Amino acid sequence: MSAFVKMGGMKKRKKADPRARILEVANRLFYAEGVRATGTEKIMAVAEVAKATFYRHFESKDALVLAYLDRSAQAFWDYLMSPTPPGDVHEALIKIDRLANHPDVTGCPFLLIAAEYPDIAHPFHRRAIEQKDKLLAYLIDLLKPFAIDRTVAATKLLTIIDGALSLRTVYGASKEIPLLSSAEALLKSFE
Repeated sequence: MSAFVKMGGMKKRKKADPRARILEVANRLFYAEGVRATGTEKIMAVAEVAKATFYRHFESKDALVLAYLDRSAQAFWDYLMSPTPPGDVHEALIKIDRLANHPDVTGCPFLLIAAEYPDIAHPFHRRAIEQKDKLLAYLIDLLKPFAIDRTVAATKLLTIIDGALSLRTVYGASKEIPLLSSAEALLKSFE
């Protein structure tokens, strides 16, 4: 969910170190246009870095994509855990709903990568699986107070979350997605 890794204005980017500028530009372009459609030449031009500078920081486009995915994952977890971690599954779902319905969010970078690289053995797809597995484990842990099959329930919650993010990809910010109400209805069905 790299959409909330905000881009600064041109002045701000010029002051940032070249690696940070490259990552900021890659974040924006990969998220908006896709990885395959975004060449390194375009990233270098927008980030205003020379080819030698680009390759000093990233040995290849693949290395940049993996850094982008790591940054997206870190941004998601930083958002979810700040200023304090959610106290329960309801609080976590509220934060995830706010994120999914934020005007800058038009999908999930991990779902987008998985769609672009459908081979589950591909390193980019593996990174998407790692992120989804981490979120699933987090949801399972939050469901400890419930006397239910936590893995099944967490998988259903993840399906609702990813479904909401997929709808954001389809509709953009033009529609609010009822993630929270759907997740809450699911939890009530377990009571």
